[in-house]
Amino acid sequence: MNAHRQRGLTLIELLVSIAIGLIILLAIGTVYVNSNNLMRQREDQTQLNEPARIATGILHQNLVQAGFVDIFDLNAANRAQASAIFIPGNEALTNLFLRNPAVAPVSSPISTIFAGLTPVFGCDGAMTSTPNAILTAGAPAVQACGAANATRHSLQIAYQAIPNDAANAANSLIAANPAVGVGVDCLQQNVPAGTTFVINRFFVEVPAAEGIPQLRCAGSGNNQAQSMAPGVEEFILRYQMSAPGAPGAAVAAGGGQAQYVSAAAVAASVQGWSAVTAVEICIVSATDATRGAAAQGTTVLQPTRPTCQRNAAGGFAPNIARAAGDNRLWKRFTSVVSLRNAVYATPL
Repeated sequence: MNAHRQRGLTLIELLVSIAIGLIILLAIGTVYVNSNNLMRQREDQTQLNEPARIATGILHQNLVQAGFVDIFDLNAANRAQASAIFIPGNEALTNLFLRNPAVAPVSSPISTIFAGLTPVFGCDGAMTSTPNAILTAGAPAVQACGAANATRHSLQIAYQAIPNDAANAANSLIAANPAVGVGVDCLQQNVPAGTTFVINRFFVEVPAAEGIPQLRCAGSGNNQAQSMAPGVEEFILRYQMSAPGAPGAAVAAGGGQAQYVSAAAVAASVQGWSAVTAVEICIVSATDATRGAAAQGTTVLQPTRPTCQRNAAGGFAPNIARAAGDNRLWKRFTSVVSLRNAVYATPL
């Protein structure tokens, strides 16, 4: 009996025990790997989502202010700015509302107050000069494009941010305050002394220090640009334009909307930039390559990467094949923002 109790495991029992142990270890390892992989995928998604959310939020905030002019503010002659916009019998100013290209070049209130400056201005590529130079070089503003780029566009937004005379208590605007972000540019900088407009410009650039493409902003408060969101590989913009007013019929613009078009098409139109009613923003971002490979399974689930480019029918072009060795996580973000300060009501 004692000899029976002291008997060891048989070879079969030992092998079965080892097999069971290996199965348990494999199950634990699989759970750990899957959990770690899921956590890494969420980290990758956060790395993409948060900067894009912040960038699109800033762009949205700027676009809803685009073209704003405080008509109750006082001009250099100590008169309300409305006196320079609403003049009975002035056909060109009446055309701010009618927007009939046959009557006069279509403009906007902001271009009446600051010659050459439009609520939005875009390029299918780079822009020349800086927002700071527009304000410091004097009027009229010069807005021009540089070399075109298929995937990296530029957007400029302008609006009145502070009153001409901060001491005037009747002004509807208040003086600049960087502490709360009032009256400052996209980099929280005050606009140059003697000016009332904020001009922010958004574009993609690869800073030498970081070595990765970033969505950047340059404001009229300074001629230096700063990064807003890392990993932005594509930044493509399209613009919706209102149909013009009817010649001789006193019919205001806004009765119909054209399809979204490129910056070049807007610039070539008879209405120009003052007729833009909405801006479509498309951003394609990727995780940082220096962070290492994306989580396991990402490249299997995402064998190609998205693009903001369009096909002939206006839809997004097919995804693009990954470059050799590129195993980053990619994501496309889109948003459409209406310009609240576009004028589409006839005074008649």
